[in-house]
Amino acid sequence: MNIFETTTKELRLMHDESDLMNLEKLSNDYYYADQQINKLEKELSQALPKENAKDLNKLYDCFSAQKVITGEIFYNQGFSDGIKLIIQSLTWDSVRR
Repeated sequence: MNIFETTTKELRLMHDESDLMNLEKLSNDYYYADQQINKLEKELSQALPKENAKDLNKLYDCFSAQKVITGEIFYNQGFSDGIKLIIQSLTWDSVRR
């Protein structure tokens, strides 16, 4: 098996679609951050007046959108870097010294 087949096979195994639906299965850090977010959201929704809670939800939505956009930017850059690596590897000539 060549290097590209091995790499893509490993990536497919690591990023199974069912696991990507539940990121807390893939990362303990994600799980604990999600738990903390849920806890703080409950506490703040109980402590704040209803109007302020709506504003807080809008702020949270904006942060979430920003996080998604950031992920897309990094994904696209990583994909671009991967394609460049493949092209460079395919055009690479062996050199004798």
